[in-house]
This record gives sequence, C-alpha cells and structure tokens, in this order.
Amino acid sequence: MKNFFYFVFLIPAILLLFSFHKMEGSQNFEAENVRATLVYPQHAVLGEGSIWSDTDQVLYWIDIEGKKLFIYNPKTNCNQEFGLSDLPGTVVQRTNGELLIAIRNGITSFNPHTKEFKVMAHPNTVANNRYNDGKCDSQGRFWVSTMSLEQDNPPKASLFKIDRDFHSEKIFDGVRIGNGLVWSIDQKKFYYIDTPTLNIDEMDYNAAQGTVSNRRHCISFENRNFGFPDGMTIDSEGKLWIAHWEGGRVTRWCPITKKLLLTVTVPNVSRVTSCAFGDSDLQSLYITTARRDGEPDSGSLFKYRFTNGIKGNVAFKFQG
Repeated sequence: MKNFFYFVFLIPAILLLFSFHKMEGSQNFEAENVRATLVYPQHAVLGEGSIWSDTDQVLYWIDIEGKKLFIYNPKTNCNQEFGLSDLPGTVVQRTNGELLIAIRNGITSFNPHTKEFKVMAHPNTVANNRYNDGKCDSQGRFWVSTMSLEQDNPPKASLFKIDRDFHSEKIFDGVRIGNGLVWSIDQKKFYYIDTPTLNIDEMDYNAAQGTVSNRRHCISFENRNFGFPDGMTIDSEGKLWIAHWEGGRVTRWCPITKKLLLTVTVPNVSRVTSCAFGDSDLQSLYITTARRDGEPDSGSLFKYRFTNGIKGNVAFKFQG
C-alpha cells in the first residue's frame, strides 16, 4: 500500500516539477538572446561614442570618419548634427552644459548653442595617433585613449587622464586601439579594452588619486566567434556590456564569474561599435554601428528596451 502511494502520488508530482523546471529553464534561455530595433537610420560611416545626458534627456554620439557630432532626441526622433574640424573619438558632457569632444587636433570644448569650439588640452604627441574612446570618472576627470592610424609595432597609443584643471597625465602606454572603459559600481575596479588583444582587462582603482594598478585579464574573447570587443558600458548591477565590431551584437557579462549573461543581436549589421543606457529611466540600451557594404541599416542607431529591471547608471560629467 505504501509503495502504491509513492507510485500514484509522488512520481507524477516529481515529473510535474521536473517538467516545470525544464520549461522555466527554456524560457530563461530564450530571454538571454534578444534583438535590437532600428530607431534612427543615420547611416554614419563610423558611428561611435554614445553617452546619455540625464540633464538634457538626449543621446550624444559621433561619426568618426564623417567628422560629425550627433544629438539624438528620442521624444522628437530628431538627430541634430554638427560638423567637426577633424576626426572625433568620443564625447562627454561638462557640468556647465557644454560638451567635451576628443578631436584629433585636441580635447575640445563645444557649446551646441553658440557653436563655439575651444581646444582645452592635447596630451597626444604621436603624429599617427588619434583619440578614441573615453569617459568621465566619479571625480569628474576625463579618461581618454588613443589609437594608432597605422599598424605600429611596438604599439604607440596610450591612455590619458584629463584633470578638472585640464592638466593631462599618461596612465599607461603600449596600447594599439584603446577602446571601452568603465569603473565598477564601488569604484574599486577599472575595466579596459585594447581591441586587438581580444581581452577585457581589470585593474585596481583608487578613485581619490585617479590611479590604476595590478592590471590583469578579466574576460577573454579568444576562440569565440564574437568579432572584436569595442565600446563598453556598465549597468546598475555592475555587469559589463560589450559592443562587438564584426560581431553584430552587444553582450552582457559578469566580471566576477566571467559568464556570458545575455546577448542583444543587432539585425543585419556586423559592425557594432558602442552602447549606452538611456531614456528617463535608463532602461533602454542605445547601440551605435558603422557602415558596411551590403548592410543597408549599418551606420544607424539601434535600441533595445528592457522591462525586467535591467538599467544603466547616470553618466559622470567632466567637472572642469
């Protein structure tokens, strides 16, 4: 009688529980792969440098090869553009409302209302280098990398820090294509991408002094069919988001477990360059791309809207 009870009641219950768990796992697996949608068909030659302004509620981004600055307003679906004197690498906002653009001929302050440009610093001294990716830290300093326009060996690019008084300091050199950089939520780690290495490096970070130390590999993309790591951002949970050049996607990683958590596919576009959380609740991931023949939507601006609690952080501004 006892064995009969187990067979009739417990076995079906176990099978039902297993079936539910399997179905739940299948749903989670599907949720880990989502598709971005086209929000603005700009067709930039080399779209890059996306950053959301919490004060202006717009997305700043650039076209490096097209020598343009863009200001995208999602409420009006308008993408205002400004011509630049030379190749820009990235853009950040200043606390005074102006922008700081890393243009090849100098770190330049720009007022979108008066259209006034002013070079404030120029730490790069290597003729065949240009500024590339960069962001501001929690203390209001601007960190920006350079990249070589030639295949230099040994590599000649560097990572620089621009202080609030516009004094510049080289953090380290030996860089080929300095790209994505972010700080951990607790401000104790610094993450950095030198694209050809196929690695995200992790360093210890001293926020008060603005220094890094103990550089080591965190996440490797070797032997993965993900293309090359390019731009990077971090969400409110401390997870890293990587844009993949020639990979057609943005991926989410845990820097502690080194595990891939989610993939945002950019449909029919291979050259994905940067990503930034935006909109009033920071629950939309904006994605920039670069032109490639045979890909009609390449160079456009894409977006994926999260409804599961994933969100970004307010971008730090330059306090100089």
